[in-house]
Amino acid sequence: MNDEKKIRLRIGVVGTGAMGKNHMRVVHSIPTMALTCAADQNPENLEEACKPYEESALKKYTDYRDIVDQVDAVMVSTPTLFHYEIARFFLENKKHVLLEKPISTTLEEADRLIEAAKENNVILAVGHLERFNPAIEYIRPLIERPLFIEIQRLGPFSPRSLDVDVIMDLMIHDLDILLQWDNSGIKQINASGVPIISDKIDIANVRLQFNSKMVANITASRVSQKKTRKLRIFQKNQYISLDYKKRTVKTFALAQGNFVENIPDINDVEPLYTLWSNFYNSIAADAAGKNDNVSGEDGRKALELAIMISEHIRENIAGI
Repeated sequence: MNDEKKIRLRIGVVGTGAMGKNHMRVVHSIPTMALTCAADQNPENLEEACKPYEESALKKYTDYRDIVDQVDAVMVSTPTLFHYEIARFFLENKKHVLLEKPISTTLEEADRLIEAAKENNVILAVGHLERFNPAIEYIRPLIERPLFIEIQRLGPFSPRSLDVDVIMDLMIHDLDILLQWDNSGIKQINASGVPIISDKIDIANVRLQFNSKMVANITASRVSQKKTRKLRIFQKNQYISLDYKKRTVKTFALAQGNFVENIPDINDVEPLYTLWSNFYNSIAADAAGKNDNVSGEDGRKALELAIMISEHIRENIAGI
């Protein structure tokens, strides 16, 4: 379908913090979308985020409910505590919703959002951005039966997401990825973590054993000196090394008794652009249940595992 024949979606962004600004930038760059409005209860954040779009007559509101008649879909980029209230409002008003991760604070809230999307025949998607990292997209067809996976997701302190622990803030990205590759269920969790700069867990390590016998070892930290995003996959006759941050991949495959290294060229498309393009395609397809993004059900599965890990740590570490 030619771009001129495609429908043009009216998009509103609720929450104009760091990620909200990124969403506004990407939506504004996509011809099949029109960034019509933004909402934030903090007027200063709102004014700053909207400055680049002054010439496009972008409308600004401090109450998200005021934008409902000006949008076909919204991005909810607020603290997690407000995800449920805001997303449910738009879903019940028959608007498509893209939510930042995690989908909500509880599984009960996630279930209600999923049901609201079904009842109103609209798309609910969750912004697990790493799913659309071009390096992850490249290795997806290479994944057969992983035996062992090691993940490091480390970063310096940022006050942006201190409303949730490091499992919900950072590790949940990798939990979503793992659950796409192995849906056999979790057999055993061994986890530890401690609060360092907040009253929540700031650094954590977990060893997950799946019913398939796959083992994953994940470390997440928001108190590290430098940003590290590494993924290593070991499967029969193959080792895959991936750098989320650089969006690069190395593969090592056994051939005639030797490991042969391959460093493929990967088309480096911004993951946020792919996320929005898939969200658009899901809506334009006009088919209930079709969701080329991370579905509400997928978001719920990642949330469920994140909650299990957090609870395991709290039960075993004194003082949390």
